[in-house]
Amino acid sequence: MAAGNAFRWLMVCAEKWVPVSMKDRAEVDSEPPGKIAVPGGDKTLMKGLMLIETMCRSSASRGVSDLASELSLTKSNVHRLLQTLITAGFVAKEADGDRYELTSKLWRLSREPRSYDALLALVHPLLGQLVAETGETATFVIIEGNNVITMDQVETPHTVRVYYRVGDSQRLDQVMRGGRGISAIQQIAFAFRPEVWARSALEKIRGELGRPLAFVDEQLARIEAVRRDGYAIVRGEWMEGVNAVGAAVKGEAGKLIGIVISFGPEQRLTGRDLNRVRDLTSGMAARLAERLANDGPLRIDG
Repeated sequence: MAAGNAFRWLMVCAEKWVPVSMKDRAEVDSEPPGKIAVPGGDKTLMKGLMLIETMCRSSASRGVSDLASELSLTKSNVHRLLQTLITAGFVAKEADGDRYELTSKLWRLSREPRSYDALLALVHPLLGQLVAETGETATFVIIEGNNVITMDQVETPHTVRVYYRVGDSQRLDQVMRGGRGISAIQQIAFAFRPEVWARSALEKIRGELGRPLAFVDEQLARIEAVRRDGYAIVRGEWMEGVNAVGAAVKGEAGKLIGIVISFGPEQRLTGRDLNRVRDLTSGMAARLAERLANDGPLRIDG
């Protein structure tokens, strides 16, 4: 299941937004396609909200036709609404198909200080354990469409440290943070995408970096190794003077749920220490995948 699907249960249960009432739903359902009645309200807004609610309650990504059928709207109407929601960041289109899924934006907007939902209640303690074992900052990110979203982080106790900011969003097809190559996050994300998608993104990055044509094929070879091993290591490519390890958190059918990253200054994270952090980060990603697959409503059903 794509990363966004893991949040549908969370958003439905978050009680941060008000679903359409049964009375309103009955009024909408009684209308012919494209004829939603909203006394004193805006029909387009109501259609968009009902589309979001329907996708929240879906256990998998959805296509235009089945959404139109369920909502009694025309396919062109649903398509326009989806494009608007994509532009606003609430919906993402699957990279290898014509289906759509919610992003984590609703969750991020509803997040309050010191408030963790069921997912982060699992993630955060494991990140804390990883930091205790490695001594370096640990971060959990998800991939939504063409964006990397920072979901949670536990920082190293060391004075000299590098960190993301929770809630940050970065594009996959651009050089991250002024780096000199592709990051561990990008390598892993590309390993779970069709090659044609990865090649197109790498071409954009190659142009941004001013690298020769061979750069794309060199990176695709690295990505193939990441696909096989489940982890990526970068030495100063993501950020000068910083080494990092990223490990894939995989769900059923081997789909990418998220990525765990450990990173720190190259003076500390090198040689045997880097290999040790690689093993610990990979082990933590596997533990997180197991917890997400087995813990109640967060079970990943593929």
